[in-house]
Amino acid sequence: MSRNKFWRSLILALIITIGLGYLFSVWNSSNKANPTASASFAGNGGSCLSCHNQTTPGVVKQYGESKHAANKVACIDCHRGDPGGKQTVNHYDNNIVLRPTPQSCSRCHPAQSTQFDHSRHSAPAWYAQTGASAFTDAQLKRYGLSSTGKYNDLYHMEGPDITKMACEVCHGIGKPNADGSFGDCAKCHEGHTFSLEQVRKPEICESCHLGPDHPQKEIYDESIHGTIYANKGSTWAWNAPVGTLSSKNFDAPTCAICHMASFGAAQGTHDPGQRLSWFLTPAQAQKRVDWEAHRVNMQTVCLECHAKSSINTMYDNADKVVLKGNENIKTAQSIIKSLKDDGLIPAAPFSSSIDYKGFEIWHHEGRRMRFGAFMNGPDYVQWHGIYEQLIDLTELKEQDAALRGKGTMNTTTTQDTSKSTKAEGQ
Repeated sequence: MSRNKFWRSLILALIITIGLGYLFSVWNSSNKANPTASASFAGNGGSCLSCHNQTTPGVVKQYGESKHAANKVACIDCHRGDPGGKQTVNHYDNNIVLRPTPQSCSRCHPAQSTQFDHSRHSAPAWYAQTGASAFTDAQLKRYGLSSTGKYNDLYHMEGPDITKMACEVCHGIGKPNADGSFGDCAKCHEGHTFSLEQVRKPEICESCHLGPDHPQKEIYDESIHGTIYANKGSTWAWNAPVGTLSSKNFDAPTCAICHMASFGAAQGTHDPGQRLSWFLTPAQAQKRVDWEAHRVNMQTVCLECHAKSSINTMYDNADKVVLKGNENIKTAQSIIKSLKDDGLIPAAPFSSSIDYKGFEIWHHEGRRMRFGAFMNGPDYVQWHGIYEQLIDLTELKEQDAALRGKGTMNTTTTQDTSKSTKAEGQ
C-alpha cells in the first residue's frame, strides 16, 4: 500500500468514526428526557429535575409534556408533605409524600376532589373487599356505609398473596390513605402527563371495567358507539378545553363523555353515579336515591344525538331486562338458601359447586345482561347474559331435586352424609 493510500484510508476512517459518534450522541440525547427543553420547566422543579432527569427520565419527560409544567406547577406543589404527617418522608431535607392523595390534589382541584369523594370510586370501592373492618365508625358514617358489612368471602379466601395483584389493583381506586382521605386519583390520571386525551379515551376505563363480571369494555366495543369510536375516534378533539365538548366535535360518546364530562348541556362531574339510575352490581339491582334526577342527568348527554322518544324507549326496555334478571337471581338465591337451611349443602360460603353456580348467576350473568341493556350490547343481554343464566338456573334446579331425592344429577358437590340422611328422613 502506498503512503498516500494509507493516509487517505486513515482520514476516511476517522471521518466515519466521528460521524457515527455524532449521530449516536444526537440519537441518545433525543431519547432522554431533557428538563430544559421547554421554557415551562424554568423554576418549576429546581433540584428535583436535575436529579430525576438521571434517575427517572421517563417521569421528567412526561412532566415536561404536561399541563402542570406549562402552568408552572412544580413537583413540590403536588408532592408536598405536612411535617409530621403519617405519609410524609424526608427526601433530601424536603418533606414530601411519595404518592399524592386526593387530599393533595384538593389543594388545586377542590370541586373535583369532593365529587370523587362522594362517588363509588372512593371509599365504597375498598369497602366492597373489606367490609367495615377497614373503616372507623366516623368513616362509615361519613360515607354512608353499613357497620355490619363483612369481609368479601372470595377476597378472604384468596388471601393477600393473590388479592394484592388482583382485586386491590382496581379496587385500590378507593384505598384508605394515612392522611385520612380515600382513593387514588392516579388510577385514572396515570403517570405524570395529566392528559385530557388519556382520560377521555375509553382505554383508561377499560383497564378495570372488563372481564366476565363487568365487561363494559367488551360491550362498548360491540355497541354502535364503540364502532364509531373505532372508525372515527382518531379525528376527535381529545384535548379540547373543558366545557367545549359536544356532538360537533365528538360523533359518539366514550365512557368519560357519558359518565363524567361536560358535554353539550350536561355539567361535568367526578362522580359517575350522578348519571346512573340503578345500582347494577349487587345481587339484586336496585334504584338509587334520587334516581329520577340521575336519569335526567344522563339523558341530557343522550339528547345531544338522540330524540327524547327513542331515549325513553331504550330506558324502558333496559329497566325490564334488569327486573327479569332480578327475578331469576331471586329464584336461585331461594333454592340455595333452602338447601343450606335443610343441611343438604354446607352452610359456609363457597363450600360447594352449587355456591359457585349461584354466584355466577348474579355476579357474572346477571351483571352482563344489565350492563348490556344500558350500553347497547345485545350479545351480552342474550348469549352472555340471560341464556347462560337460564342454563345455570336449570342446572341448579336439577341439583336441588337430586339432593332432595326427587331426581338425578351429575355434581361434584360435597356434603355431610349424616345431615343428608337426616334431612331425607324428615
